[in-house]
Amino acid sequence: MTAARDRLFLLRPDWIDQDRPWFCMACAAVEGFLGYYPAVREALDVAYLPYPRPRRPVADLLGEANQNLPMLILAEPFEHPDLREGDLNEADGLWFATNEGPITRVLAARYRVSPPHP
Repeated sequence: MTAARDRLFLLRPDWIDQDRPWFCMACAAVEGFLGYYPAVREALDVAYLPYPRPRRPVADLLGEANQNLPMLILAEPFEHPDLREGDLNEADGLWFATNEGPITRVLAARYRVSPPHP
C-alpha cells in the first residue's frame, strides 16, 4: 500500500429525518465489521457525515451521483479473486465501494481478514 490511506465515510447515528432520529443499517453493519477487526479500522481514515445531501467531501471526490453512504474510497486500485462483479466502481479516477456487502468484501480482501459468508 502507498502512504495514502483508504477512506471510509459513514452516516452519523441519530440523524433527523421526518422529525425523528434514525440510524443507517448499512453503516451499522460496516461498524460491526470494524468492531470485529479493529486493526482494519486503524488502517482507514474514517469520517462520519451528516444525513443531508450533498454529502461533502464524498460528492466532491466522486460526483453528485455517487454520494450514498456508507462509502469506501480506495487509495489505489485493487483486485482480488474474492470480489464480485460490481463490488468496486470507478469515478473521476477513484475506485470505490458502497453498501455493506461490497465494502466488507473489499475490506476483508484488502486487509486479509475473514470475508463475510456468502
